[in-house]
Amino acid sequence: MDFSIVPVNKVFKTYQGQARIADLNNKSSVKRMQGQQDQVTISSAAHQAFKKKIIGDALQAVGKEEAHQNTNKTLAESSGDFIPGI
Repeated sequence: MDFSIVPVNKVFKTYQGQARIADLNNKSSVKRMQGQQDQVTISSAAHQAFKKKIIGDALQAVGKEEAHQNTNKTLAESSGDFIPGI
């Protein structure tokens, strides 16, 4: 088990600093909007890159699926006495 040694005066100094910040926050007159939302804009280059990635991923998935189907067909066709589904 590890223990850290911190002088008491440093602990109290940190606590007093945090208490002071909390007090100032309570006294501040800053209006905070509830439900405030951040807005983000994406450049057209980013849109194009995103579309290319989606299309590339889709084509890659289709290619893998076709390769898997072709492998299954060649295995079934190669053995003459095997009938799938029986």
